Amino acid sequence: MDWSLKASARWTSETSMRWIASVGACTMSEGVRAYSNGSTMTTVREDDAAAKQRAMTRATYSCAFPGETMSGEQCALMRASASGIEWMKQREAIWNEALVSLYGLLRVRQCYAFYVVYRERTVLFCAPGVGGVEDGGYAVVTQSNAKFRRALTDAAVVFTSADAEAAAIDQAKKDYSRTWRPEDEARGGLLDELEGGGASRAMDNTEVTAQLAKMDAPNAARRKAADTIICRGAIAVHGLLSVLMEASGADPGSLDGGPQDVPLLLAPVPFAHSSLKPLSLKIQSNNAVIRQEARDTARTLQVFPPTSTAAAMRATYTAETARNELIPPWTLARVCAALTLNHEEYSLSCTSVPHTCGLNVGVLAARNMSEQSSRREVELIRERDYYDDADTFRIAAAPQLESSIITRAEYVNKTYYVS
Repeated sequence: MDWSLKASARWTSETSMRWIASVGACTMSEGVRAYSNGSTMTTVREDDAAAKQRAMTRATYSCAFPGETMSGEQCALMRASASGIEWMKQREAIWNEALVSLYGLLRVRQCYAFYVVYRERTVLFCAPGVGGVEDGGYAVVTQSNAKFRRALTDAAVVFTSADAEAAAIDQAKKDYSRTWRPEDEARGGLLDELEGGGASRAMDNTEVTAQLAKMDAPNAARRKAADTIICRGAIAVHGLLSVLMEASGADPGSLDGGPQDVPLLLAPVPFAHSSLKPLSLKIQSNNAVIRQEARDTARTLQVFPPTSTAAAMRATYTAETARNELIPPWTLARVCAALTLNHEEYSLSCTSVPHTCGLNVGVLAARNMSEQSSRREVELIRERDYYDDADTFRIAAAPQLESSIITRAEYVNKTYYVS
């Protein structure tokens, strides 16, 4: 599963998608109830159009708080009056209650993951078994800065960088800045490898400084991993939750002193004070140039380029979301699964919210750090409502694209091709 949130998504098919928009009131109601009750998607007959529409309706829903977020300007206007300040305090108190509710559902395994979406970063809380991590729950924070890390350190919350190389460089910088002592001889690590031995720490080695600076160059891949941190285990995750609650909805790492609204809480299940958040799809039809890409049908769910292309003008149908959405992975996956009920072939193109792109890095790093000793966590996920076998497989699997994010996918001959 790609754990990044998507800002927009567009599904394209040569078969009409009007069936998605022509949902009757009763079918819509049944689909919403299927989502809120945690009903799994059962086998759908080929001629049962209403069941297909129910499955699509169920797929498009998530739960969120607040239902509508406020801009900085709106928050400033609210805080300009005494009544507005009191209203904002109540909103922050309700947000804390909603966060506690979600965390409680996570602890009792009624929710496998949820997001706390700030303006500059995102926090992903995961239950044991999610992403292939079987030795405990964990949380991933993207785009952490010095202020956010200092808040965790002050609260005695243990966290780890998702980039082992970045952590080694940071430790080498600390070691090099400290006065060398004979007992440091046996410390080892990256600094010794650069210097060729611990004894040379007593000398002024400008070459080591230059090497460390070069290794710490902030290219895109390294920066994404270095800024992503992981809190592993119940104590660390609970500590992170406490830091977020003490901030009363404010971003603990924000460098902007301006007024901000509480961050969005996004989950696959209902929680206290949450509202249903549907994904609206705009259905269109047009003529477009379609590139037919030859694929190796022996490979499934793999990332690889087409072997050949051919273009032709054909009528196409699209289902497209609005821009600047926050589309969670469970919604994206369920909509794709619902489309297979009525479409033998379709393609998906999507864009990701920039500050969520490091989530896959964190989930993958947490899996690499975990002890793969038991499959009990996967069985516990399967036993819960809301999760059918397809959901369980996606939840429990490590990110199949590793640290990469999905930007395009094609469904052909019951096989997904992802890039």
